[in-house]
Amino acid sequence: MTVPPAPTRGPVGLTGRPARLFSAHVARNTKLTPHMIRVTLSGDSLTEFVGDGPDQRIKLLMPRHPSQSLDALHGLTPRQMRELPDAERPVMRTYTIRSHAPSVGEVEIDFALHTPVGPATRWAIDAAPGQPAAFFGSVAAYDPPADTRWQLVVGDDTALPALAAILESPSAPATTYAYVSVTDASAVLPLTTRVGTTVTWLPRDGGRGSGDDHGASLVSAIRRAGLPTGPGYVWLAAEQSVARDIRAHLVHERGMDRERVYFSGYWSRGKAEGE
Repeated sequence: MTVPPAPTRGPVGLTGRPARLFSAHVARNTKLTPHMIRVTLSGDSLTEFVGDGPDQRIKLLMPRHPSQSLDALHGLTPRQMRELPDAERPVMRTYTIRSHAPSVGEVEIDFALHTPVGPATRWAIDAAPGQPAAFFGSVAAYDPPADTRWQLVVGDDTALPALAAILESPSAPATTYAYVSVTDASAVLPLTTRVGTTVTWLPRDGGRGSGDDHGASLVSAIRRAGLPTGPGYVWLAAEQSVARDIRAHLVHERGMDRERVYFSGYWSRGKAEGE
C-alpha cells in the first residue's frame, strides 16, 4: 500500500493536529490465510492513539536490520527520515490499521503477502514478539456524505484490511455492496457485516499481477453490478490502473457525482514495493 491516493473527497484526520510518532513493539504475529499476516503491535503510547475512521492509514516504521534502533527517530518528520543515510533510514510504508484496542494499547495491521517479497512484507513475515516498530498516524479517507443511502465498497487483497473495517463500521449506510478480488479461495476471510450488506468474492487464479491480469474480474463485476438509485457513496482501492478504470466507469458511464467516489491506487503494476 505505497502508491499515494488520489481522493475526490479529502482525507480527514491529520489536518488540525500534528503527526505524532508512536513507539511500539510486536506482540503477536498471526497467519490469517496463506496470503495474509496480522501483526499486533503493543505499547503504552497506543492507549493515546486517536483513530479517525475505519480506513485509517499510518506511516509504519520498521527496522531495516535486526540491530537497528528506532529510538533516535523521535523528533524527526517523515520527510527528514527519508533523507537519512541508508544505514540509518528505517523501512517506511503506508498501511491501514485493521483494528485498535486503546484499553490495552494495541493495534492490528494486516499485511497482504505477494511476490516479489519487499522489505515491509519480509519484516511482517519475520516479525517476532518484542521486536520494535513505530508509526505516524493517522489519516482516514472514508467519508460518506450525511445523505448517503447506499454504498459500494471495492478492493483487492491489499485493500482487504480497510474494506473489512469499513464493513464493520456502525456509521456505514443501511445498504452496502462489497466486491473483493483475492488471489484464490483460500484468501477469503470471514467478515463481520451488518444486515443489508452483500459481499461478492472474486477469487483469481494466481498471485499479484498474474492470473486474470489482477483486475479484469473486478472491473467486469462492477460493470455488471446492479446499483440502486438515490444518493450513494463509493470507496474504491486497488491497483492504480484498476482503480482508475472503475472510477471512470462509475463517473462517466453511470453518471455518479465524482465527489461521492473516493478512489486510491494502493499499488502500481510493474513497480516494486515502496516505489
